[in-house]
Amino acid sequence: MEKKRFFDDRLKYLSFIQNTGEKRAISSEIFPHIKSLPKNKTYLRILDAGTGDGTIKSNIIKSFHKHHPYTSLLITGKEISYEDLKNTLDKMPDRFVEHPNLMVTMTNVKFAELGQIEGAKKIKDKNVKKLTLVLKADNSFDFNEQINGIGNFIKQNWGIEIDSKGRTSYSHPCLITIYREDHKRYLEPFIENDYDNNNYDLIIASQAYRAISTSLTKVSNVIAPLMRLLNVSGKLLITHSCGDDSVEKILKQAWRDRDPFPVKAKEIIGYLKTNPVSENAKYTYSKSKSYSFQFKRIPDQTVSELFGHGVDAKLANILYVGQIPEKDIRALEKNTSALKRVKNAILKEKEIFFRNEIFAIKKIR
Repeated sequence: MEKKRFFDDRLKYLSFIQNTGEKRAISSEIFPHIKSLPKNKTYLRILDAGTGDGTIKSNIIKSFHKHHPYTSLLITGKEISYEDLKNTLDKMPDRFVEHPNLMVTMTNVKFAELGQIEGAKKIKDKNVKKLTLVLKADNSFDFNEQINGIGNFIKQNWGIEIDSKGRTSYSHPCLITIYREDHKRYLEPFIENDYDNNNYDLIIASQAYRAISTSLTKVSNVIAPLMRLLNVSGKLLITHSCGDDSVEKILKQAWRDRDPFPVKAKEIIGYLKTNPVSENAKYTYSKSKSYSFQFKRIPDQTVSELFGHGVDAKLANILYVGQIPEKDIRALEKNTSALKRVKNAILKEKEIFFRNEIFAIKKIR
């Protein structure tokens, strides 16, 4: 149990996304970038490099259809979690009705392997498990039935292995591709593509690394591999928790000397400028922008605990965002005075807010 990582705890994750407005806030920051995608292309490629429960991916497709209703959308999602894959696919039937000219791809490989998966038969001596689902009919009910029908493939192949250091990886590298049969003629060039250029016009990386990781680790493991997948003029959007909010203020009641968010966008950009990802490619970096979100409002005259808004539930969400290790949480629970300080701090906050920041990396050569 000591090896458990913050993002592996399903109950904490689900509690957080259900009780806060983070998914909506992140989506709102992405929408202007979708609107500004080129209007003169017959197709656009987008990568959601960590779909989670699929809310953001679904919102991306909605926004894309509003601004690019006649453009083919090839959207890839990276997600290692079996449960989140299912949650994401559950949101797709309606999207195929709204934007028929759509190809949805899901994979579970690592960031550095995303450029290989569509054309590879093996990755690290493991056979790539591929499934292509061609949707028949023209309504979300039938699409939902057909997508549910690939459950056995997912159950057999979309597994997770954990190494001795507690790091998660896939049991099999997988690739699922879904599109509508009646729009196959528009997507034909991409179905059997040789993928000499499998780069993206827009990549979204939301909470894709641990907050306490160094700039070197974040860049090497996540950011640099994604930057290499950009088309010229393509854009990588990175968003993460940044502190200076209720979370940091409350956590200081228990751990006064701890900085849960030590590496901000400014430090990451500075590192990238002094340690170029490529000698041949050239990138520009936007200034970071902070935005905030809160716990969702509950109906009046409702018992707050029923909606996960009691003190204990709020504390659990704050510990989740702060990425506090399990051993430290257990130590806090045993420290009566420290726990009381933290809970009193929560009660004193009229509105508990969370702060993220977002910045863009654009490939210009």
